[in-house]
Amino acid sequence: MAANLILLGARQFITERAWQLGLRPLIIQQPGLSDDHVNRQSDRVLLMSYDDPALIPMLKAAHAVTPFVSAITVAEEALITCARINQALGLPGTPLELAEKTRDKPAMRRVLDSGGFSPVQWAPVKTQEEAVAFGERQGYPFILKPVDGVGSIDVRLVRAAADLDGVLNGRASWIAEEYLDGPEYSVECFSFAGRHVILGINEETKSTDPNGSAFLEVAHQVPAPMSPERDREVRDFIRSFLDVLGLKDGPSHTELKYTARGPRIVETHTRLGGDRLWDLVRLSTGHDLLDMTLQWAMGTLKPLEADPVPRGGAAIQYFTPPPGKLKRIHGALALKRLPGVVDISLAVELGGTIRQALKSEDRAGYVLAYADTVQQAQAVCREVSQRLVLETA
Repeated sequence: MAANLILLGARQFITERAWQLGLRPLIIQQPGLSDDHVNRQSDRVLLMSYDDPALIPMLKAAHAVTPFVSAITVAEEALITCARINQALGLPGTPLELAEKTRDKPAMRRVLDSGGFSPVQWAPVKTQEEAVAFGERQGYPFILKPVDGVGSIDVRLVRAAADLDGVLNGRASWIAEEYLDGPEYSVECFSFAGRHVILGINEETKSTDPNGSAFLEVAHQVPAPMSPERDREVRDFIRSFLDVLGLKDGPSHTELKYTARGPRIVETHTRLGGDRLWDLVRLSTGHDLLDMTLQWAMGTLKPLEADPVPRGGAAIQYFTPPPGKLKRIHGALALKRLPGVVDISLAVELGGTIRQALKSEDRAGYVLAYADTVQQAQAVCREVSQRLVLETA
């Protein structure tokens, strides 16, 4: 008999995998983000706001008739609601207190400060005057972002006080943080009773488009090219961080900068990473984070004993052609046959509109590659990006 699972913020990739593992998911999605394909393939779909006060009572009633094994999500904006559901129904999952700490950036900074871990200068700000005062104390540039933001939306690099004109209007809470220099990495981890197994370290590449967002990720590669010494340091750092945070079980996705003073935490999430990082981990190690997350929810996941050793390299590069109406596509089918190409996916059809690349949803597609080394996988992605024709008008 299929196990019943509550799945918030469902997308096709996670819903299909749930069915394949024998789960019967109840899909909960906010109406504006509903996926028609997911809805058509599911027999239990609930379209309502995560903040709707009727949500948990409805789930309690359903749980009394057909019990659920857990509630899970891969959507950042649903993490707290997911934890609340599990707490209300007495189901296993990420504790609500932990989810709230990771979703509230000042709260997470206070936890780190109390443990003397990963020191970063920061301050909560609500007005332009408070942000200017932070810049005068800390110096420019600094980072300004919403306290509960997702997907790098509204993240800004403030180079001078004039950059703050009109920025803080309309949002109640922001956090100002010192600018961290150096390369940026993200770490995919799964924890088992307080033992943290690192499945992959990814090096992130940000957009260099002067008209786009400097915080938009346009490429990832696993394992991250780095020295063995830095690799060990990053792994030890992440394990210590998760201990300080109090994470005991389940997936986590943590972003850090390797600065001149050593590694520093940017932020963390109690979910697996997006941007198909699960595919990069699967290709380079053989471990599937999607399956692991679902099996964890089912209570059938067997703990990993050690960090897996990469058996190759995987990379993904996103397409960000000039904005406009897409009038020509050439090469997508032919380039899929190149050695090393795993997938080429386009998010825009002929005649569709390509937007300026300001957030993840604006990217026009991607190429995913696997090779003996991560450098070779990166080279495959570059070749595809150079040869693929996405002509706009």
